[in-house]
Formats: sequence, structure tokens, C-alpha cells
Amino acid sequence: MRRIFAGLLATVAFTGTFVVLPVYAAPIPQAEPVEPSVDAVSLGSVVAPSAEADVQKGTTDPVAGVSSTAPVLTVEQTDVDPFSMVGVSWAYDPAVTDTVVQVRVRNGGDWGDWMEAGTENVEDGSDSQSPTRTRGGTDPMWTGPSTGVEAELVTRSGAQPTDVRLDLIDPGKSAADSSLETPDIRATADAAMAMPPVYSRLQWGADESLRKGAPQYASTIKAAVVHHTAEGNDYTADQVPALIRGMYAYHTQSRGWADIGYNALVDKFGRIWEGRYGGLSRPVIGAHAEGFNTSTFGVSMIGNYDVVDTAQPLIDSVANIIGWKLSLYGVDPNGTTTLVSGGSNKYKAGTAVKLPTIFGHRDVGLTACPGRYGYAKLPEIRAKADGQAANASFVRALYKDMMGRGADERGVASWTGVLAAGGSRRAVSNGFAKSTEYRGLIIRQAYEQVLGREPDPRGVVSWMNALATGTVRLDTIRLALMSSAEFYARGGNSDTTFVNNIYQAALGRNAAPAEVTYWGAVRESKGAAAVIHAVWGAPEAGKRRVEQAYQYYLGRSAGGLEREHWLPVVSGAGDEQLREEIVASYEYFARSAIRFP
Repeated sequence: MRRIFAGLLATVAFTGTFVVLPVYAAPIPQAEPVEPSVDAVSLGSVVAPSAEADVQKGTTDPVAGVSSTAPVLTVEQTDVDPFSMVGVSWAYDPAVTDTVVQVRVRNGGDWGDWMEAGTENVEDGSDSQSPTRTRGGTDPMWTGPSTGVEAELVTRSGAQPTDVRLDLIDPGKSAADSSLETPDIRATADAAMAMPPVYSRLQWGADESLRKGAPQYASTIKAAVVHHTAEGNDYTADQVPALIRGMYAYHTQSRGWADIGYNALVDKFGRIWEGRYGGLSRPVIGAHAEGFNTSTFGVSMIGNYDVVDTAQPLIDSVANIIGWKLSLYGVDPNGTTTLVSGGSNKYKAGTAVKLPTIFGHRDVGLTACPGRYGYAKLPEIRAKADGQAANASFVRALYKDMMGRGADERGVASWTGVLAAGGSRRAVSNGFAKSTEYRGLIIRQAYEQVLGREPDPRGVVSWMNALATGTVRLDTIRLALMSSAEFYARGGNSDTTFVNNIYQAALGRNAAPAEVTYWGAVRESKGAAAVIHAVWGAPEAGKRRVEQAYQYYLGRSAGGLEREHWLPVVSGAGDEQLREEIVASYEYFARSAIRFP
């Protein structure tokens, strides 16, 4: 070993170079369609159970409203092929209204706790996009990897379901599930505000061959419906794509729907996932709220938020995707709308129902969805979604006030994205102020106002360079031009005209004869710049600029105390600092919403 090491040292000394061997980096797995599998176990019915099923008296785990002698349809399956999601479905019958399903699973060890599955319905008992009759059933339940299952079904009221089936779903595996990076869907050109990043159907591994028929579209979007998937909350980030694939398989293969029911889903980590096919910006009709699927945008929070509280990233993302979606159709997140029921277990067909523009599933159906904790967050979701709209109004106001033009939609989307990500209004307005467009506009205005002409290209370049290095400020360019020989000559080389021009610019009035005489002498002895800076820096001039800024940006006069407060700012840091403070204020923000609703 010593001789080998010495030999290596000698080689290094001889060559003077280390040979660096290449390090192999495995390529990141690419997302691709994953085919799930569904194993169906027939239960039959309470009246005619299948060979695999049985009927017992009462549920193993007590259920409210169910007597100890009620007939319960049961099934137990052990040592089956691995699955990670279960659901129970039955032949569609509108008379089946109050059926309770409990499930517990195991993975080679002891049985887990009993879990109650909620039921979910679609419009008129069928998904209008599916060419086949759909089935009634429960929400799918994420169990994690399991090889054994017990299920119990009992009816508290209404008809007993028939052709009952227990579906064991293996969502399949993909190496890409644990290596997803940037969401595929990031922006739309027609958005009034920034679209939050969304993971695409391909990224969660949608097998598009499971979809049935073409998407159907409403004429518009009037409201958003908030759901929860009513599954477990202990899933990991890597499991989310498989979890959504399981839902997709259950909805299409077990329930007979055309596609996954929700338009979008949000996990507890705050990641947004594309749901039903057809385009997130378009009014795709989903299958998420029986009787109220048309003209609504269904967003489901992945998890059961009747038993645990929601995480903040989850609520923020729900608000962001809803705020963006409603902005496309001019819907006020804090408003109300009237929807006509297509028929649900709460409102019969043809009933006109007045609803908030962001409402919970329970508002239109007999369900706990989106859970007590999820439902309690609706006011916060509305406020945050409305904040998204207000952000867009703020950005539009900046385009008008600072750029002197209407906003371009890509710019609005980009800047509202900064605000949605936690950026401040000051940071956004400073971004405008440091842009080439804004600086060029201020330079051009200064030349036109002071010298009565367009700036020459070389002059623009010089000023831009000086601004970039910090040797001048935007609000001092006018003063520099006033100090030029060209400005004095433009006044006919007359002290009277020179002083009056400065007084008009700074004070909005002509100078008195004595003032002309005084400042003419100052110009002769100290130069034009001394006159300009003295007049421009006078309290009268400073208060006038404060008043002009208030009128321009806030549409009102500045109060006496406000003029006194800002006078040291314009006299010191300058007019641009005053502009920055005003447009960062809540008053300017609130006024933007009125000007650009």
C-alpha cells in the first residue's frame, strides 16, 4: 500500500495534473402514463349476498343511527394482490340515499382502524360525458400499500343498494413519482393574473386511454366549489401522483365516469394538480357536485379535513388557483351567483339556488365535504382569492400611472405572480421604476418639458448609463437639463425668461421683478444650477410637488400635515422616493381596485 501511494505521488509530481474521472449521474426519470389495475370483489346485496360476502347484524364499529340488529353486508379478503386504494360502488339508484360504508385494511400484520367512506354523486346520476351508465358509490379511500381488506355496508334510510362491488385499486408505479421537478403548466396568455404553477396530467401519470369521449364545456364559469377527497392525511409527497391515479381509475373504471371528477386537486404540501381533461382555463364540465357541475370549477383538497385541520400551503394554493380561474371569467370571489340545480339530494332539478361564488360541496349536497375544518377556511379562501384579483388591479394601475399605457396581459400575469409568491407591492413598483421602459419615458418627458424636443439617442444612452451606475437620479434629470446652456438659450438668453421658466416649472407662477433681479445676479455669480436647485428646493416648490403626486396617484389633495410630512423626503431623497411611498401604500392599492375592477 505504501509503494502504491508513493507511486501516485510520483505521478502527480511528474505530471503536475490530477486526472478527474467523470462522475456518472443517472438521468431523472421522465413522467409517463401509468396503467392502474382494479380488482373487483362482488358483494351482491343484503337480500342476495354473493359467495364472497355475508350479512351480519350491526356493524363491528358502532355507527350513529344504525341499530345493533340492522342487516350489514360484509366481506373480508386477505392475502390479495397489493392495492393502495379502495372504493365501494353499486348499481345506480336514486332511491339509495343514506348508505354507510366502513373499511379497514392490513398489510401482513394487524388490522388497522375502521374508516368511514363518504358517498359522492354526479349530475343526474350519470356523468354526461360518459357513454356508459354510471354507478353509485363511495369516495375512493387511500389506504397505502395493503394486502387485506374488510368492508361493511349498511343502509340507514332509503333503498338497499344492489350489485355492490368492493374495488381494490393498484395505481401502478412510476420512478417519476418521486422525482417531479417543475410543474408543466405555468402560465396562460389570456389570464388576468398569474396562473399558479400546476402539475400536469402527464406528471401524475394519467393513462389517457381510460378517458371516455370528448370534454364537454359550459358557456362560462360562475363559481368555484371546494371539496376534500375524504381520504387519509398521512400520505407522503411521493405518493400523491399514485393517489391521483387511483382516484382516476376508480372514477373511470369503477364508477363509469368519463374522467376524474375534479377540475383540479391540491395536496397538503400546497402543490396543485391538473384534474379533468380539457384545459384548465376553459369551462370544462366536471363530475364533482351533483346537480351543480355546469359552470362551476371543482377544486378538491387531498385528504380528510373533517378530522384534521388544513395546512396553510394547501389553503393558499386553493385560493390561488380559484382566484386565477375566476379572474378569467370576471367573477368576484366575494360575490354571489344563482345556479339552477340539475337535481341533487339537497335541491330538486330546476331549483334556483343563490350561492357564494366560492362555496363548499355541502352547500349543494347532503355531505360533510369539504369537512368541518375545510369549510371553516372558505372565508379565508375567498379573501385570498379576492386579493389575487386586487393584485391584478394594482399592476394595471402601475402600467397606467408609471408607463402611461394600458397593461399587457403577460406583464400582468408576471407581476401578479411575484405578489402571489409573497413579493411586496414596493418590490413590484420598484421593478417598474428600474425598467428600461420607465426610465426611457422619464428621460423623454424631461427633454420635451425642458428643451421642447426629443432626446438624441446618444443622450438617452448616456443618461441610462448614469442611472445604472447611480451617479444621477431620475428626478434630477430635469434639473440637469434646466442648468444647460440650451435651456438658457431657449429663453432668448434672457434672465427674465430663464427665471420665469424655472418658477413656472417649480412653483406654477411667474417670478416677481425683484425675484428676477435677485436670481439673475445669482446666475451671473454662481451659475444656472445654483438658481435651479435653490428654487426647486424651496418649501413652496416641495409642497407643490407633494400635491401634484397626491392628485396624480391618489386622485385627491394632500392634507397640510401630509405636505409637511413629505417635504423633507422630496427635499432629500427626491420625488421618486415620494412616488415609491405613495404607490406602495394601501390607499393606492385600494384605489386601484376601484379604477380597474
